[in-house]
Amino acid sequence: MNKKMIFRILIGLVVIGAIGAGVAYKMWTKPHPKAEDQKGIAITTVALAKEYGADEKAADAKYLNKVIEVTGIVGESEKNQDGGLMVVLQTEDPTAGVQCAMREKNITVSKGQNVTIKGFCSGNGITGVSLTDCVIK
Repeated sequence: MNKKMIFRILIGLVVIGAIGAGVAYKMWTKPHPKAEDQKGIAITTVALAKEYGADEKAADAKYLNKVIEVTGIVGESEKNQDGGLMVVLQTEDPTAGVQCAMREKNITVSKGQNVTIKGFCSGNGITGVSLTDCVIK
């Protein structure tokens, strides 16, 4: 290979690296999507739990990683290990509620309160359906 060919290859690699760095920076600084900025799928806690109980795969296809607005009664609320608030909404199954990890740490809810919470569905777990990055609507 001659010097011109090596120089062209090096310039090409530098250009490709610069483009890759630009794309990475753009993706890194992209704002995180928020539940309140999107239209949510409205559903009750009882209906959501029933859908996941009947067919988890179908429910995941419908709700997983999507914004949902779930309405139900607060069964309990407590601080999680990160100091954030975890609100559990009641379903017909007392061992499996809809767990909502709230974005704001200073929100207060009372047991028995009827609320609508909007957040991203992260699927079904051992203790019920989970929502993340939640806000009270």
